[in-house]
Amino acid sequence: MQIFKQISDIFSWLQSTGILAALVALIIVVVKQVQPYLKIHIKNKQINQLTDFALTTVTKFATLAGLSKSDRKKAADKDVADFAAQLGLTWVTPEIVDSIVEAAYQQFKKLGYDNHQPQTSPEPTEPAEKPATPVQTSASSAAPVAQSSALKPESVGHSVSQAPQTIQSVANSGSDQNA
Repeated sequence: MQIFKQISDIFSWLQSTGILAALVALIIVVVKQVQPYLKIHIKNKQINQLTDFALTTVTKFATLAGLSKSDRKKAADKDVADFAAQLGLTWVTPEIVDSIVEAAYQQFKKLGYDNHQPQTSPEPTEPAEKPATPVQTSASSAAPVAQSSALKPESVGHSVSQAPQTIQSVANSGSDQNA
């Protein structure tokens, strides 16, 4: 009983001097300031978990040759959404899942694991022999300039039919698409 009386006396003294109110106010302020940080920290940890799982999933589905690109993406989206549901992350929307999977695929490509490299047209080679005459006519000097500008497309958007290619390079690029 003596201990209870001492605790009661201390509590009364803290209350009468205002120290108890100040401590309660300080605790409330600290909790209000720390709570958003903790929420953001927890959400970042959850996003990191989803990103790691998405990279693993993208790696798994990228090696399956029987699926098309859109089927691989759909399967990866479904896997990541299921994983988020298992963790109980109710804030994860299909748009978030889609962006996380896309970021994982970009990371997968950056790491160099993507075996579906974009096609590049072969660089034009210089002719083996140069004309022997040092003086050229204006018509013959304009032809190499026009030819070299036709071989180097100005933008990436040129189609294969616009860039001159040999039959051998077209056959090779066709076999690269299937790989």
